[in-house]
Amino acid sequence: MLGPTFQLDLRHPQSHSFSVQLNFRAQQQRESVALPSWTPGSYLERDYVRHLEGLQAWVNGQPVPLQRQSRHLWWLEDLPPGAEVELRYSLLAVEASVRTNWLDVETGFLTGAAWAMAVESQRWLPQQLSLQCPPGWSVATSLESTPEGWRAASYDVLVDSPLALGDLHTLHFEVGGVPHRWVWQGLQRPSPRQSWQQQLPKICAATCALLGAERPVSDDYLFITRFSATGYGGLEHDDGCALMFSRRELATAAGQRQLLQLAAHEYLHQWNVRRLRPVGLRPYRYGQAVLIPELWFAEGVTSYYDQLIVLQAGLCSEEEYLEDLSKDLSRFLSTPGRHVQSLLESATEAWVKLYRRDAHSDNQQISYYLKGALVSLLLDLHLLAQGQGLHVLLQQLWLRFGRVGRGYSQADIEQLVGELDPQLPALLHSWLSGVDDLPLSGYLKSVGLDLLPDPAESPYSGLQSTFQEGQLTISKVDRDSPAELAGLSPGDELLALDAERLRSPEQLPPLLSAGGQHELLFCRDGAVRSTALRPSTPQPCRWSLRLDPNASEAACHLRRSWFQGPAR
Repeated sequence: MLGPTFQLDLRHPQSHSFSVQLNFRAQQQRESVALPSWTPGSYLERDYVRHLEGLQAWVNGQPVPLQRQSRHLWWLEDLPPGAEVELRYSLLAVEASVRTNWLDVETGFLTGAAWAMAVESQRWLPQQLSLQCPPGWSVATSLESTPEGWRAASYDVLVDSPLALGDLHTLHFEVGGVPHRWVWQGLQRPSPRQSWQQQLPKICAATCALLGAERPVSDDYLFITRFSATGYGGLEHDDGCALMFSRRELATAAGQRQLLQLAAHEYLHQWNVRRLRPVGLRPYRYGQAVLIPELWFAEGVTSYYDQLIVLQAGLCSEEEYLEDLSKDLSRFLSTPGRHVQSLLESATEAWVKLYRRDAHSDNQQISYYLKGALVSLLLDLHLLAQGQGLHVLLQQLWLRFGRVGRGYSQADIEQLVGELDPQLPALLHSWLSGVDDLPLSGYLKSVGLDLLPDPAESPYSGLQSTFQEGQLTISKVDRDSPAELAGLSPGDELLALDAERLRSPEQLPPLLSAGGQHELLFCRDGAVRSTALRPSTPQPCRWSLRLDPNASEAACHLRRSWFQGPAR
């Protein structure tokens, strides 16, 4: 039985909006229609309904009222058997990201959850899509092509299939006999097509090797990449992913490596989180937030491997890998919130904290991406020392849960960890539930690496500032820092230190003396105030990984095994 059909009119992109016509045959006396409040892969209720305009309904050609039951749900009642229902509405497309809708005169990108209303009784029926586009526009999507447009096996598949529109460029390659497309838009300069043609298959093949697979689980994989001035982000889907990346960063060697890491991250997600899915996400509940403690594994493990996959694919040096890992270690060790929020708390509070950052976020939370990646590092090094590795755990979870479509729980992870090493569950519990620092130095030492702090040159004040609109303003104050003890807050305007006018962020640190007392003049809420700032001794500003010159041959062998990855 054919379910709903959608027709999208995109012929007026200059308005940054498009219209939708949804037709379906009623199967019951009361039908519910709803627009999702979030999209899988991004755990924030975005309330896409805020961009909805002019929702109207017709039944058998006659206009009928819709009864709104919540901010995103409507009812159609007293429907005759088999009634032909038609809904029409428009949506603003003004947010350029991988999780929203964007439309202009040159290009567009549409996220399924942000435009497709669900007929809730027909969620599991096939859905049909057709588009009316401006002349000359191309369309890229993972949906199945039909003479009328495109077909989705269910509403979930429709939501999981973004649309790239407009001036598109495509590169084709195969991995394990599976066709892949790399589609991009927004790149002003000539693309590094030849490099991509060589690099992307290696990234995909290294990811498959991590899972012990000869080919990806998708039968036709699509990368959609939008290049912009400063954007960054990615969103995974069953048969593809959407990436957003900075044109400026692509011009640097580090940026090119970061793009490959982003591609590796989302490609690995076709296993980890899309098909190997936490039980709270089976099925998706598009209208509500659900607690997902396993996000530390879904995102943390994937974040750990995205850098390692690029190394194991032979696309960066060991030195470059250690440099990137050092940056993550520095971010973690410089975040006061790691002593406040545990990793499991970070995962379960994702809906209200991680995606709603403010000037105080680093003082009260830690990213489950970041700490999850470092806990994954500890798990990997611990298991490698026993001749196994984190990839063994990932493969076992895939075989027992992902391959057969079963949702897994935190208890399932702990059980499998215990099967690999009976002593490891207790360690893992402390890393997930505690707020003490992770035993990073010891584990890194076991593979012949020293984690060394690089002290700052200036005394520590605990404040960061930015200069904008002619004002030097505090952007961040560390918890329990001299700046906090002095009563300073984000948003305060810095005026003078010891009667010397302050005009730039770089001016303040050289004026400070450790253990001394400085008179700081600042402005808050229009009132000029004074406080005593007593900086402390310089604190590490970053941490570096360096080869231990005294490392044993066993430690060096373990490091080589770590860098090489599972045998292909």
